[in-house]
Amino acid sequence: MSAYSGSFRTSTFADRTAIHDRLAAEKADAIDARRALADAYLAKHPGSIVVPPERAVAVASLIEETRAARREATALASGREATLDNGSLEYPVLGHELAADGPSMRLAADPLVLAPVIRYCGMVPILFNAFVTRAFRTELLRTSAHHFHLDPEDVRSFKVFVHLTDVDAGSGPFHALPADLTAKVLDVVDYRGIDFLEDEQVAEIVGWDHVVQVLGPAGTVAFADTTRCLHFGGRPRDAGQPVREMLVFQYLLPTSVLFTGEKAHGPRDFLHHLQPTGDEVWDTLIGARHA
Repeated sequence: MSAYSGSFRTSTFADRTAIHDRLAAEKADAIDARRALADAYLAKHPGSIVVPPERAVAVASLIEETRAARREATALASGREATLDNGSLEYPVLGHELAADGPSMRLAADPLVLAPVIRYCGMVPILFNAFVTRAFRTELLRTSAHHFHLDPEDVRSFKVFVHLTDVDAGSGPFHALPADLTAKVLDVVDYRGIDFLEDEQVAEIVGWDHVVQVLGPAGTVAFADTTRCLHFGGRPRDAGQPVREMLVFQYLLPTSVLFTGEKAHGPRDFLHHLQPTGDEVWDTLIGARHA
């Protein structure tokens, strides 16, 4: 399986899908168990937020529901230098710094958030990572997440983006193109996984009006499959705008190529402080079972 992760970044989406399918066959038992748990979970917690599978992106206003998590994340990030920097974004807070029993981790596992993720994924996923991002750049970087791209972890995954600051069009907001229209763009441009596309390319093929721009006050939440939806964010803010910060939860399937290869991550590498409790759904969510 070591070749999977190396080739995935430069593959077409069709080739990525083939790799995903091979990994799914190898992990069929774990996936079957995760699907059965998903059915039982959704019967008990149907949830109220729906992420249409053909779009793979939705936006919700959860100002009160996210308040405690936002308070925790903002307090940790306040005045702190970045722990990591990927070029376009800073990461002032990493997952293991969010208290295991704190409001952020509780939000990541709350049915309000988890039910739509499980329904979209078709199984209980792995809560792989959590972090705070800061859009700090003052210049637009050409080959970076400031431009349309796909994340390289799989062909189905999920991220939940919680605004920690108010965001308007001048704040460098997150943009996502729904998955059905992304597929059309990928075909036209013969997307190879490491490409960054210009706004004009997307607008010419499917029209800019279809791009979802996530705007709103702190507590606005974007739900998106960033491995199926072309997306970008964190562009330089307008003068006088506050720095945009977001709390992000990342959910992966056992088929992710991050779990393969010589430099593979374990499903609990980044949230290792979350401990099994004996509850099968929780233990599965944190990657302690059915991985």
